[in-house]
Amino acid sequence: MRISSEERKEQLISATVELMRREGVQSVTIRAIAKEANAPLATAHYCFSNKEELMDAAAEAWFKNLSRFSSDVPAHLGLRKAVEQVAEGYWRALEEEPTNILAEIELILWATRNAAVSPLAKKIYPAYEVELGNIFSSAAQGSGDQCTIAIPSLVRAFLMIYDGAAIQYMTDPKATDPRTLFFMMVDALLIKAGV
Repeated sequence: MRISSEERKEQLISATVELMRREGVQSVTIRAIAKEANAPLATAHYCFSNKEELMDAAAEAWFKNLSRFSSDVPAHLGLRKAVEQVAEGYWRALEEEPTNILAEIELILWATRNAAVSPLAKKIYPAYEVELGNIFSSAAQGSGDQCTIAIPSLVRAFLMIYDGAAIQYMTDPKATDPRTLFFMMVDALLIKAGV
């Protein structure tokens, strides 16, 4: 049975994401991905000209799944509640799928290290800014909340808190109750934002 090039690309992207989750970003090579996808190496090279192109495609797939952290946020309950619910979703994902979060962090670091050959680094946080910015803006507008921090800055500050908390949690999940510290910092951000 012949597989279309679009289907094969999707298989290779899925294999890339799975390999990153299981073995880390450093394990990603065209050869390893072809093997993971059970595809001929020549086909993988035909679909993606190099590793950077494949990593960009895998990151795009991840961007499409951003809403998994923030689905079902009740915008009508206001900005504070929306941020808290997103924080709950992010923390739940960290506890339930730490290998996914670790792979995402590794991908961010890989993109930053390879910024000269891949435009991915400049896309990552803006994608989060759009996704979370839409949620936070809708919540603020829907409830009439006034936020003293611009929504894009609120999103960036939230992500800074989460990224730091996630890294600390993954290095030692039992140390100093990272969940409590994370929510304490989110609360401090919301107080600073006047919500």
